[in-house]
Amino acid sequence: MNTAITVALVALGPVVLVMITSFVKVSVVLALTRNAIGAQEVPPPLVVTGLSVLLTIFIMTPVAQQAYAAIEAAPPVTAMAGPPRNLAEQLTPDDARPAFEAAARAAGPVRAFLLRHAHAADRATFAGLASKLAGAPVADDDLLVLAPAFATSELTEAFAIGFLLLLPFLVLDLVVGLSLTSLGLTQVSAPTIALPLKLLLFVAIDGWRLLAEGLIKGYL
Repeated sequence: MNTAITVALVALGPVVLVMITSFVKVSVVLALTRNAIGAQEVPPPLVVTGLSVLLTIFIMTPVAQQAYAAIEAAPPVTAMAGPPRNLAEQLTPDDARPAFEAAARAAGPVRAFLLRHAHAADRATFAGLASKLAGAPVADDDLLVLAPAFATSELTEAFAIGFLLLLPFLVLDLVVGLSLTSLGLTQVSAPTIALPLKLLLFVAIDGWRLLAEGLIKGYL
């Protein structure tokens, strides 16, 4: 049983960490940006994912530092005297309490981060659903509520940013397509002509730097 729980935590842990960090919005926005430019597999998915991870680390470092400081402030777990015992005997309430207290303190900065960036409507929705499932009132600042509320809020914001990013490139596609049609060049592929113009526009405005700066400022 303990092995199964450990394997489950190892398998689900990274997924949970991804969903309660800025990686959700950052990765979606960068993927939409690549699709808006229209270059096939450029930048490669690995590069997009790597950049998303780097920006996520940059954004989440203060939260991680606060969580680590909270763990350090927790009272240390004292070693048990006597010969080794089985796991059930070792994890008595008195022995496990310091570890649980440290985890609770570390969850404080994470909860504050999620609460700051989860929309009120999403928190209210999931709090209501959790209350119905639990058969008792659940606060909207509970981690059970904040985690899905934060994820849906991040996706909503990512799609809103993606729309703003797609709009100028769509206009450029339309202008190129109409220009080619008016010149009678219907056999020429409009995306092929529009691609270098999109790249030139994105480079001219220093798009990657502005995009990274905007994403980071969204969490300040």
